[in-house]
Amino acid sequence: MSQGERIPAEKIDEVRLAADIVEVVGSRIRLDKKGKDFWGLCPFHGDSSPSLKVDREKGTWHCFGCGEGGSVFNFVMRDLNLSFPEAVRELAARCGVPLPAPRQDPEERRRQEVNDRLLQVLQLAGTFFSRQLELPAGLSARDYLDGRRGLAPEVVASFGLGWAPAEWEGLGRFLAGQKVPEDLAVQAGLLVRRDKGAGSSTGSGCYDRFRGRVMFPIRDAGGRVVSFGGRVLGDDEPKYLNGPESPVFHKSRSLYNLDQARNHMRRKDRALVVEGYFDVITLAAHGFGETVAPMGTALTPQQARTLKGQAADLVLVFDGDAAGIKAAQRALPVFLGEGLSARVLTLPGGHDPDSFLREQGADAFEKALAKARPLIEMVLDRVIGQGDRTSPEGRSRIVSACGEVLQQIKDPVTRAGYLDQVAGALKLDARVVAAQLGLPLAGARQIAAPAVSGRACRAQSNRRVAMELALASPEAARVLLEGGALGGGSPEDDSGLDDSGLNEVARAMASLIARSVEPTPDAVALELDDQSLASLVADLAQRSPQVDPAKARSMALDLLRQIHRGLLRQEQAAIKDAIAAAEAQGDFDRLAGLQAKRKELRQRLSSLNAAKD
Repeated sequence: MSQGERIPAEKIDEVRLAADIVEVVGSRIRLDKKGKDFWGLCPFHGDSSPSLKVDREKGTWHCFGCGEGGSVFNFVMRDLNLSFPEAVRELAARCGVPLPAPRQDPEERRRQEVNDRLLQVLQLAGTFFSRQLELPAGLSARDYLDGRRGLAPEVVASFGLGWAPAEWEGLGRFLAGQKVPEDLAVQAGLLVRRDKGAGSSTGSGCYDRFRGRVMFPIRDAGGRVVSFGGRVLGDDEPKYLNGPESPVFHKSRSLYNLDQARNHMRRKDRALVVEGYFDVITLAAHGFGETVAPMGTALTPQQARTLKGQAADLVLVFDGDAAGIKAAQRALPVFLGEGLSARVLTLPGGHDPDSFLREQGADAFEKALAKARPLIEMVLDRVIGQGDRTSPEGRSRIVSACGEVLQQIKDPVTRAGYLDQVAGALKLDARVVAAQLGLPLAGARQIAAPAVSGRACRAQSNRRVAMELALASPEAARVLLEGGALGGGSPEDDSGLDDSGLNEVARAMASLIARSVEPTPDAVALELDDQSLASLVADLAQRSPQVDPAKARSMALDLLRQIHRGLLRQEQAAIKDAIAAAEAQGDFDRLAGLQAKRKELRQRLSSLNAAKD
């Protein structure tokens, strides 16, 4: 197959067999076992209830909400935005399967080499900052972390906190001593180029980006340092400074502490989102390790998408001041856009999470979390509370403002519930509110889509049933393929059906059987040239029946007879129409041939009905 041409097929199969699809998907989202299958929230669309199913036996996953699905490779490709070879190598590394070195094109190899070097330089910088914190020059930073923030040395160490000395070229000299090119350090966001003509004591063309700041390493989900944030100790501006975008760091996608928080999120089935580095660290130090923060900006759709599936309970924890409330309101469209429900805790008395915990402790914070309100409810209450409820015009404006929220809620049950709440608060009939916003009321009669007609529908249905049975049993697959029920064995052999996706799946099955490889769902998905069709295989596989191996052949033969009977009846109907047309036209030569064909079809159908296995 084209996607795997750089990696030997036997190695791809070795990785496929070594990778437990439940473990792979379960490392990304929380899975609950129901019967023999596992279910979780799909991370690829707005999933409010678990619609992604993982079938360990078949080696497939399928989402009933968005239709995505496929093999373990397809999940990793979709989740990490990787090519097929990259997904194979990612899983091979996880499973300890050795693979030959990749043959990359020059541009791809150059890009990977640059990224690897950037990560090495950033790791070196993290070591430098950590060491500076322990030196006499880092005394003020140590006093700040211990006295002002109350962070024990082990907490400081676990987050890799450091100190950037108040020098223009402290880090620059260190990196130069490590033979790091200035261009690379600039690309990593650690050094800044001087204006032309500006001099320095060392003749360097760069100066340190971070000076006189407590340093926070920013890691990716795999725990690799990809950038830094820094906080000044005095009143200089900006108070917080983050590294710039780079080939390895993207602010809109990154969440501070995600690498350490993921396991806590899955264990507690809860994720806490706060605004700053120290909020994360203080919460973690008090036992709330499931805490992350965006990179000093409003929460982005990419960050919300990352949180999706990590835990069922998402709680935004913001300061209780006006800025915190506005931050919560800005987050609502992001969560609604991803189909996520969230709660919000706005802390009382001007507290931020850091000050609240140090003053009142973990138990009080846990109790406050239990009272966190749904984010939608909080925003709607504020819209209603700030509007004019005394006049019809004012209430109309409130309804319109609330409608901006209600119309973004994808789940109809949730939307109907909040619509009722808005109507009740404004003392209006829910039907009036729904009519103004153009929203359907719960229980309203829906107009059914027209049914797909007749013979084509039945033929396609029979073919899908055959595909499902073939994926359930290798023996059934062989019988159905030989009997022509699957089609797709060659471009000319499509059984008169024009579903190219099913044709491609059938051809993949035929290719595997020709090589004496069992056409299991994950093997079929892997065999496809077009990996976008892997979701079709997953859909067919999750619908496939439980088959007793001893009865697989007879089941396939029965289905073959049913399919052939259906095809013969279609031919009979066509012949009947053709005979009527020939009679009307007085074409007696053609009429004689059609009548002979009709007799032949009757005989074939009679023989088929009388046939035994």
